[in-house]
Amino acid sequence: MTRIDFNSPSPIIPIPPPTTLQEIRTSKLRSFGPVLSGIDKQTRPGQLYVSTTGLEDDEHDLTFHGGIDKAIHQYCADHYSYWADRFPEARTRFVPGGFGENLVADGWNEQTVCIGDRVRIGPPGSLSTGGRNGCVLEVSLPRQPCFKLNQRFGIKNFAPLTHQEAKTGWYYRVIEEGWIQEGLEISVTRRSHPRWSIARLHHYVHRDKTDLAVTQHLMAMEVLGDECRGVFIDRWRAHQEKEAAAKRPPETWRQFRVASHTAETPRIVRLELEAVHRTASSPGAILPGSHARLKLPSGLRRAYSIVHGDADRFTLGVALDERSRGGSSYIHETLKRGDTVLVGSGIRQGLAIDKMASHHIFIAGGIGITALLAMMKRLKDTNQDYSLHYAVRSATDVAFQPLLEDLQPHVTIYDKSQGQRMDIAEILRNRIWNSHVYVCGPQRMIDAVVQTAPAVDMSPDEVHYEAFDGDDAAGDPFTVDVVGQSRKSEGLQVGAEQSLLEVVRDAGFEIGSSCEVGNCGACRVSLRCGRVLHRGTALMESEQKSEMLACVSRGVGHIVVEVAE
Repeated sequence: MTRIDFNSPSPIIPIPPPTTLQEIRTSKLRSFGPVLSGIDKQTRPGQLYVSTTGLEDDEHDLTFHGGIDKAIHQYCADHYSYWADRFPEARTRFVPGGFGENLVADGWNEQTVCIGDRVRIGPPGSLSTGGRNGCVLEVSLPRQPCFKLNQRFGIKNFAPLTHQEAKTGWYYRVIEEGWIQEGLEISVTRRSHPRWSIARLHHYVHRDKTDLAVTQHLMAMEVLGDECRGVFIDRWRAHQEKEAAAKRPPETWRQFRVASHTAETPRIVRLELEAVHRTASSPGAILPGSHARLKLPSGLRRAYSIVHGDADRFTLGVALDERSRGGSSYIHETLKRGDTVLVGSGIRQGLAIDKMASHHIFIAGGIGITALLAMMKRLKDTNQDYSLHYAVRSATDVAFQPLLEDLQPHVTIYDKSQGQRMDIAEILRNRIWNSHVYVCGPQRMIDAVVQTAPAVDMSPDEVHYEAFDGDDAAGDPFTVDVVGQSRKSEGLQVGAEQSLLEVVRDAGFEIGSSCEVGNCGACRVSLRCGRVLHRGTALMESEQKSEMLACVSRGVGHIVVEVAE
């Protein structure tokens, strides 16, 4: 099969010769592992009617599939032998229908089919369409396989591989309804975008994300389905936001008013914050697993997990840290309803749901539950499978009980006062195939999960964790010399309540950041000399010898760091 060189000017792609419809497949939604799916399609002999929503009796999980732009899926039957040779252990599964396609045909593939192609399915030797003469379809999208494909073939992370190899198949929207049956001819009757094959589109969706000219071209391509166009619209928006951010100070703050300050449990305050000046348009959504950075009236800056809400009003859960250096104690003892605090620009995501997992295991300890609630709500709303194991000191420490009740029957609570103990090894050992685990809580809990995972054959990329250390950026004061590309600042003071990230930015150096709680690694800087108290989870042990996380890690005495501005 000829591959396209994406570094050279894109050629005009010849229209492929007609092929033959070998099979038509449909299915009802049914249990597929831990979820419902229509991927297990069966052959349908005889005539079937094609309407604007697809084939009759074909049900879609509308969370991920179906709709006008995804009415019908076609897959190249020639690909199955390629996959069978590559994964001989799953050879028997690589047969037509394996990808959940509606139309089975050979000859056409992702390098010969283009976005916007008008395709006729009808009797050979005729151009008539509609009714008994067949239908007219339009290529709308490349398929974006999800975790269900991993489940289908028993191969972890198989779905991303199909993107890389551009062997996903493609979707049609229906332009003219009609009856079809196996044995009819499939032919391209019109090609509107002869340089934009499915394979080339995959390249720019998944690999080359920096070509802004292509981004602008594709976001304006009306024939491209909304799901895919949205990728390029979001990419352009992110580029514009990045450009705007480069022209303003590293961090800006919005003023929020404490709308309510209530005791969620004896140790946890439920804090609702509302923007003093709301956004002109509708407020932006907050990604599950996100944090808000607060600057308190006392001057302290702290990050807390968002339970739910939007960019103009959201809820936090703040536990009183027994070792508090002023953050949580101020919120519990001094902050009150009507007071104002500052919230850092850009709500940042610390934990993200892995889309390739078939099942999601959440392990929480104490206040760590706040980082996971929105993630589980998203999974519930999108018909995905999950389970929560939540350890508390006693029944009175269970936070956000109404939200937990909505997640039943997937929640197990372990009450330490009743002698109940969470057995992490058993939880992970008895997991469903292709499960990912997410843990947030005390460091000893995270350590137990990380250390247990390899013993039960879980790979590192199946374990996601977030430490909740309360006043995480605080510690003993230290000094730092910062070496940039063209200048150097010596003897900068990092106070007990400051982070290295804040001090270096205040000195005029640009450092990237995202989560600012030590999980993403965006703020890593090179360590030239000195001793560091490492915090966070983004650096491997080997990396800690030469790097540190500016958001949470702290120097001991005096250190020298280098930043790439």
